[in-house]
Amino acid sequence: EMIKQHHDIMADPTLLISSSGSPIPQLVFGLYKVPANEEGEEIISDAVKAGYRHFDTASYYGNEETLGKALKRSGIPRDQFFIVSKVWNDAQKLGRAAVRYSVERSIADLNFGTYYDLFLIHWPVPNYFVETYRELESLQGEKKIRHIGLSNFSPAEYEELISNNISVPPVVNQFEVSPFMYRPRDVEYFQCKGVLVSSSKALHRGKGFDHPIIEIISKRHNITAAQVVLRWGLQKGLIVVAKTSNFDRMVENRDILHFSLGQDEMAKLDSITTEKDVSDREMLEKERKTQM
Repeated sequence: EMIKQHHDIMADPTLLISSSGSPIPQLVFGLYKVPANEEGEEIISDAVKAGYRHFDTASYYGNEETLGKALKRSGIPRDQFFIVSKVWNDAQKLGRAAVRYSVERSIADLNFGTYYDLFLIHWPVPNYFVETYRELESLQGEKKIRHIGLSNFSPAEYEELISNNISVPPVVNQFEVSPFMYRPRDVEYFQCKGVLVSSSKALHRGKGFDHPIIEIISKRHNITAAQVVLRWGLQKGLIVVAKTSNFDRMVENRDILHFSLGQDEMAKLDSITTEKDVSDREMLEKERKTQM
């Protein structure tokens, strides 16, 4: 019998099971600002070598083609990867045909298999996101996308979506979550509804790593600030999206299973976010949504 050479997705020690019963690797490589060129391909190839199998892109990032090329080059079969993209705001405003065109173009650009594992609505564009979701349901029926998810949806927007009698429940809502932007009510709200929470900016773009609480914990466990923050997300049951272009840091960002944070350490990390941080972020999100 042939020995399986590639890393089996089911053997990933960090799997979450979605409401639909599918395994989703918890540690994700994010493609925001990964360049759409050979340098970008190298970064993605390094991420595969470091062990990443879950990749998070978006039509807005403009690098789906680069991602497909790098993953194909790895020689690892398509079904060993979990690939996510997102539909941007302009397509939503143009209506369902434009949403379909955008998703089909994302599949063509990726050019690796004939589907995405998960497709998200990048932002809930007011008055359009329900129709966008319905189009994603059609595309899922055609097996062009395996699962449907949300991004930057508030509990109120989720309620609006659900009240419109959608037939396929969303499996994920991706929004900013880290010890620097922790909204426990929102995280718990979605997790209680059976919607996995995916944290964009899990590393907070590296800002705040010198925070005294993080410094104390990283010294105590002899780990880096990034490992503290990513382990926090893992223990919260989040899908954790991280990005770096440095191979050693990619490996380090995955090397977070040999230690765990105590309840007191978790509570201290939870306490880094201030009420002002949250209200500022919520204002920004509201502004963005009204300008759509």
